[in-house]
Amino acid sequence: MRQQPRRRTVGRYAVQLAALALVTATVTILSGCGQPSPVDTDDGVGPTVSVALQPTLRPDTSTPDPVDPSAASSGGLFDASQALVSQACTATGDVWSFTGRLENTDTAEHAFTVGVFITATADGTQIGGKEIVVTVPAGGSAPVTAKNFFTGRTQGVECLSGVTVKADD
Repeated sequence: MRQQPRRRTVGRYAVQLAALALVTATVTILSGCGQPSPVDTDDGVGPTVSVALQPTLRPDTSTPDPVDPSAASSGGLFDASQALVSQACTATGDVWSFTGRLENTDTAEHAFTVGVFITATADGTQIGGKEIVVTVPAGGSAPVTAKNFFTGRTQGVECLSGVTVKADD
């Protein structure tokens, strides 16, 4: 038996063409969904949103005013660290002692306060300390000592000192 080629009927073409038209129309309609439609708004009114001009940020390159170490700080105290001309902070066993020498180069007598502190090297917390007040005559010098001012550990700590002098009233 010999097979004959199938012939497509006009009706079949019409169904395929209608399906293709339907798909094309659906895609066209859906592609326009949610899109704003252009509206002629030439009513002579400009946009209602405006943005102020923003300044350009630049890095701060200013330098702070230099601090005069001889100027009084809060409380009328002056940094007098240059007056401590020699110092030694030592531990014997677990007992700390401090010795030093103060020189007063001023023309007036001053009472110097020497602070000696043991601080943790890891975070700088103060573990112990002492303040010593020494009066030094004008142009003179005097020893400063703090024997056995702290008993405690010697590992992981450091000894720091500072000197202030109170401003004359």
